[in-house]
Amino acid sequence: MKGIFTSTLFPPIGACRYGCGTHCTPAITVFWLFGVVSVAYGLMGGPTNVPGVNWYTVGLGLGMWAIAAVWTLLTLQGVQADKCHDSWSPQDHQVPPSESETDPFEEVRKAR
Repeated sequence: MKGIFTSTLFPPIGACRYGCGTHCTPAITVFWLFGVVSVAYGLMGGPTNVPGVNWYTVGLGLGMWAIAAVWTLLTLQGVQADKCHDSWSPQDHQVPPSESETDPFEEVRKAR
């Protein structure tokens, strides 16, 4: 439950801490920062500099924040599936190479 709460409020921290530092953490951070900056900018008037709050910019920021949170939660679900080796785990669906199969790097060695 703590991982879900952290991943919803601070998606980059959730992806780093509970998602084992996956490769999508930098992209999640960019989406989340875009959302935070958009919310702050919208509260100050937004790009049209309206007096008060620009709700379109705030909505865009909350939408980007939601995308980062959902992405983090899906990443955590994938990491959990890999650890548990359930039916959706990509580690259980790999095809091992056969003994009669040639080495793919053999052609590279011949070219040198």
